[in-house]
Amino acid sequence: MVKESFESASTGASTTAEEPAASTTLVEESIAVGLTADNVIKDHVIASVAVATVPLPLVDVAGIAAIQLRMIQKLSQLYGKPFSDSLGRSVIASLAGSVGGLTAGALASSLVKVIPGVGWALSVATLPLVAGSSTYAIGRVFVKHYQAGGSLADLDAAKFKAFYREQFEKGKELARRAKDEAKLRAAAVKDAASGATPAGASSTATP
Repeated sequence: MVKESFESASTGASTTAEEPAASTTLVEESIAVGLTADNVIKDHVIASVAVATVPLPLVDVAGIAAIQLRMIQKLSQLYGKPFSDSLGRSVIASLAGSVGGLTAGALASSLVKVIPGVGWALSVATLPLVAGSSTYAIGRVFVKHYQAGGSLADLDAAKFKAFYREQFEKGKELARRAKDEAKLRAAAVKDAASGATPAGASSTATP
């Protein structure tokens, strides 16, 4: 009897000890998934900003949309959710409507590139920020929705309008940094191609 009671107590203690360990593991996994999602979003923000600088009207806009769709696919895989290309495009279009004139503004910024000389400069002043900010906002919407147990099929864009606008504003800073880094890389490539010394670098005098 005493032995049975002891074994029962030991089993109960073991089970109790395992529960916190299992809980800790779940928390760690959740944190890891969240950090991975952050990196996925950041990578696609950088990519969308880079594509926005392509000097080809409408090709840039199509590229941005493709990058955003690819990001949704990556996030869907990360959270174990089914992905649909058509549904993804539909959600992207619906979320873009949360910011007044966003789609029309992006198209206008793209088309202005047809103007010789100043067209590209005018476009690059605005389109990369719009591309990066919208990509960031879309990513945050999907992470929030997936973490709550939702799926692509039941994402109601109308319910996320305020959140999308909020994340769009937050995404501007990341988009600006990505834009500045892209400009530096482009300048470095241009300098390398022309044989010039990169800005900020000092040349070594020949004795």
